[in-house]
Amino acid sequence: METFTKLWNVLNKVTKMKDSIMVSLVGGIIGTLVMESSSFILWKTKKTELMQGHIAGSFFMRAFRTNQTKNFVLGEILHMVVGATLGIPIFQLLKRTGKDHHVLKGAFVGMVAWSGLYNLGTRLSLFTAKPHLTKSFYSALFNHLLFGITTAQAIITLADPSLFSQQNQPLLAQNSAIESQTVSTIWQNDSTQAIDPSIGLQH
Repeated sequence: METFTKLWNVLNKVTKMKDSIMVSLVGGIIGTLVMESSSFILWKTKKTELMQGHIAGSFFMRAFRTNQTKNFVLGEILHMVVGATLGIPIFQLLKRTGKDHHVLKGAFVGMVAWSGLYNLGTRLSLFTAKPHLTKSFYSALFNHLLFGITTAQAIITLADPSLFSQQNQPLLAQNSAIESQTVSTIWQNDSTQAIDPSIGLQH
């Protein structure tokens, strides 16, 4: 854990990415790695029936075959690709709504992924590996929440501040233009009212 913390601090100081896609993908990969670690621990402690690699691997083959190392690795590759891709909507959400409360926003995306990819995907038989115990669904929910939170934090940490600094400029420019037009209209109205029309008729 201490080694991970040191590595994180080094990345935070040295790496500030200006490419939004790279930030999204790297953030998604980091979130997926943390999710995989949690999945493994919960599986070893018998808190869940299946790891994420088992479920993802069953997209290609029957569930029992995912216990083979070569097939499990294939599932892990698919899971990493999906996790990295999910970093893109998380980044866009943070860019459009702001970096405040990024943990809650990341958790929300994680819950959406849990509802769609895990539960709906299982019901639609996209995966042949299907959990049956309630604890497996709770474990999956925890893993997806952890993914969303970690990914959001990684994106905030690794992204160059300039990627977020432009987010409100169009709205601010629009508001500024409206305010300027309003002030100009008020000034013109005041000037018109200040002129006495009878002055021009006096001799």
